[in-house]
Amino acid sequence: MSWLNQEIAERWRTEGKRYASDINEYVRVGMETGWPEDLTPPEEDQRRSLAGEILGMIRGANRVGETKRLREEIPPASWPITSEFQERLQPVKPLAFLRDGSLLVHVGGQRERGTLYVAREEGLSAVSGTCFAGGSRDGEYVALVDEEGIRVVHGMTADTEGERVAVYLWKEVQGKLKAAIPGVESLADEAHPENVMDEAIPFDAGKKLLLVCGYGVYLLDSEGKAELLYPELPDLLKYKAEDTIEDMVHGDVSPDGRWLAYGTQGSSHMLKDLQSGEVYAFEPASSYPHFARFSKDGREVWYNACHFYNGATIRVPFAESGQGRLGDREAEWPLTNEEMRVYAGVSLKQGFILGDAYGYLKLIDSDGREIWRYFVGSTIFGMTVTADDKMLAVGTYGGMLHLLDLDSGRKSEYSIGTADILETDRWMLWRGQEPLRW
Repeated sequence: MSWLNQEIAERWRTEGKRYASDINEYVRVGMETGWPEDLTPPEEDQRRSLAGEILGMIRGANRVGETKRLREEIPPASWPITSEFQERLQPVKPLAFLRDGSLLVHVGGQRERGTLYVAREEGLSAVSGTCFAGGSRDGEYVALVDEEGIRVVHGMTADTEGERVAVYLWKEVQGKLKAAIPGVESLADEAHPENVMDEAIPFDAGKKLLLVCGYGVYLLDSEGKAELLYPELPDLLKYKAEDTIEDMVHGDVSPDGRWLAYGTQGSSHMLKDLQSGEVYAFEPASSYPHFARFSKDGREVWYNACHFYNGATIRVPFAESGQGRLGDREAEWPLTNEEMRVYAGVSLKQGFILGDAYGYLKLIDSDGREIWRYFVGSTIFGMTVTADDKMLAVGTYGGMLHLLDLDSGRKSEYSIGTADILETDRWMLWRGQEPLRW
């Protein structure tokens, strides 16, 4: 086995076990005692000096197709290797699990042309001619974005695109937006709208589409409607704005397709009822709105606002609160977390998995109780989960795609955290190199 250096691999495993054990004990004591000032953190992970040799072995194992043996000999860990190759890292965003269990994933920074891949057990392959994608929350519908426009398909798999149910041509969409937003630069003026998407969420059996990008939040439908939801047109006109460009734009669709949650760095937390047309606004519990996600049962929406690398998350149980309370600007909504700057999240029957700026995943129930935490090793960029809540895909700014078995009931001796879950596969998707399986 010419690619494997047994001595280096043994040092990697030994230090990995030591560090995971020490940091897990440190966190356990800290959580139980309220993090006293005299609590001493463990010695840092000493594997950074091995990064170059480890990367060489990863490449060697991939060349000869021995990635299963690679995981056994060199258990994956992000920080000791990514910290030594900062210039090669790039964001990775899992987009949607398809009905055959394969996964669409986008690689590349926001507002730049990246690469779309489909990942499955057999390997990873680029999706030609498509720049970006997004899935409905039940995984049945997929929006495929290219230079011509967006096509929504039903029943896509790794081998077939599925049935086309709607098409949104950029020429038509931009024309309608230009007429609706005169004199203000918007998505209508972007030369390559296919390259600036952050979210493309099909709903209502593919007849509607929520678009989230640096130019704001937009709603399209298959009957030809194209609407700017935020920033709101009256405000643009009132303040004589030159453009709709916003930071930290985010959005989500409720499971039944009735409600839209969205916002930007400069907005309140916004909620739109598509049935009545009413729009509600909630004050953030921290500085800058950053994230919104509906619960799996459609009874509530969680909003996060950040302040530097920390933040606060509120829970709005709109489905059982009545519209009267939703319209009460003085209403106080329960806090579910007062620590995390949330970059991505998914909702499960059990609660929400939130991913933060420090590289932690936390499963939190509706009462704000932390059920478990799990460290992936780099700032979270995106995540998605299978419809049955069993497999979680997590992408990071460290160029890693993690596939996690949420149903395993056990944990690795190399993992950091309290979660009884297992990483089953990992891909390194770095700049200037072929994808590497780890």
